[in-house]
Amino acid sequence: MTRTIEESRRDAKRRVTRASLVNAARALTARHGVHGFTVEQLCEQVGVSRRTFFNYFPTKDEAILGTPADELPADAVAAFLAGGGDEPFSADLAGDYVELLAAAHEGAALTREEHVALHRALIAEPRLLDRLMERGRAMEQRLATLVAEREGVDASDPRARVASTLLGALGQSVAMRFFSSETATSFRDEAAPDLQALRDLHLTPRP
Repeated sequence: MTRTIEESRRDAKRRVTRASLVNAARALTARHGVHGFTVEQLCEQVGVSRRTFFNYFPTKDEAILGTPADELPADAVAAFLAGGGDEPFSADLAGDYVELLAAAHEGAALTREEHVALHRALIAEPRLLDRLMERGRAMEQRLATLVAEREGVDASDPRARVASTLLGALGQSVAMRFFSSETATSFRDEAAPDLQALRDLHLTPRP
């Protein structure tokens, strides 16, 4: 289904509004703590109504945490699932996995500056770190499920478990470098050397 220009504009406006709310919530939390400001004050700073705020987030906590960097866009998930080969683990799983994570990062539009703002907010409100870790664990499980589904195997298949563990570690390593680096590279470019290294290792020869 073809998207209209107006629909694209509305989506872009929603992304800007969401990002503005997240950035303001994090900045206010870093300065005052989560209980040091109200939703009304946050909305006044961004220039939106209280109703608009609750159209995006159910609580201040969720606004501070924002959209996860690894939230998975539906079209990227569909492309990932469609990339499997005729036999399990016969196609470029690692490359397609990186593409899925890259699309998630691009869709979330989480910049290094926003990552720093989140870090400062977490220092002010360390209890939110537990929520963030819960999100991470849930996403790890979803990615593992997607790997098994793509390859047409049960989630308990050892190959699916090992592949998900390796790829998850690769993704975390790339993300840590991406957000700590000062260079203007993309997530995909940052992942390229790791992806090539994984392909070059040939960890276990076939018997």
